Amino acid sequence: MEDRSGEVISQYDIKVCRSYRARGGTILETNRGLKFFGPCPASERRLEFEDSLKRQMGEHGYQNTDCFVRNCEQKLVSCNSIGERYCIRNWFSLEECSLRQEASILAAARNLALLHLAMSGIKTSEKENYLAEDVQKAFEKHNRELKHVKSFLVKRKNKSPFEVKYLNCCGAFYEEAVEAAKELEELDWRALFVENVERGNVLHGNYTYHNILMGGNGARQTGERRDAEQIATVNFDKSVFGIQVYDLYQYVRKVMEKNNWQYNIGAKILDAYEEVRALSQRERRLLAVLLAYPEKFWKITNYYYNSRKSLIPQKNMEKLEMLQMQQKPKKEFLQKLCHF
Repeated sequence: MEDRSGEVISQYDIKVCRSYRARGGTILETNRGLKFFGPCPASERRLEFEDSLKRQMGEHGYQNTDCFVRNCEQKLVSCNSIGERYCIRNWFSLEECSLRQEASILAAARNLALLHLAMSGIKTSEKENYLAEDVQKAFEKHNRELKHVKSFLVKRKNKSPFEVKYLNCCGAFYEEAVEAAKELEELDWRALFVENVERGNVLHGNYTYHNILMGGNGARQTGERRDAEQIATVNFDKSVFGIQVYDLYQYVRKVMEKNNWQYNIGAKILDAYEEVRALSQRERRLLAVLLAYPEKFWKITNYYYNSRKSLIPQKNMEKLEMLQMQQKPKKEFLQKLCHF
């Protein structure tokens, strides 16, 4: 262990047997089980909120989270001699979820439903400090940006191949964005948001493959399913009160983009989720609206506009081409699954 790391770890009632690097920090094999040691930029107030959330989730039946380990002074954060802040969390001898394997994809969908049940009815005195973003405002802002970039490019001389391709397709994507914003307003997103916040519903905020840990090849399985005990969910630093279906939207979108919006995969994901937690009619409609919004096109637009126009990476052209290729299967998916 490095001196500064050892200086921090010595503040805990644990003995490290072995350590090795991992994404964002260090895995510690200790006399108290596997731990994750890493830098901690969050405030103590935020960490106390996350700690309370995970404890309440445990009381609601979901145990497999990266709960914090308090130091000898019962604090969540420990500092070294130069003021660098670190924390230690419980960890798991599991692998990141694969979005290419159907069994893993469906197991993660069921896990998300279990997670949402455990993240309901969460109590805190600081609810107003941890609220999800206003999706309606975000859509409106993104749409203004799309319109602005199109106007900018129309006037721009000596356009690059990327800019020419962008102009050829931006009209269709903009229409989709405007339509989705209109549907969101008709759905009365804000009323649904307030209702969920009042119920104490919290979303993970970043339910992606590297925050879903599974048993890998050695996991015990029942048929095609992995046992729930073999799945853990980590990194709750983006958790906020709001509409939980937003987690499902992010997960479905990521999986479908990697699997060319194949209808059967999307249908199975929703079936797996609803085996555990049924979606209301409004939630299903909201899911369709969120999926219909061309978020990836907006991200490409945003990256382009905020970067040097003379140095557009080839990767951006590839992303735009892939997005265009996936438009047809995506629309078919939404029409079949969500009747959108």
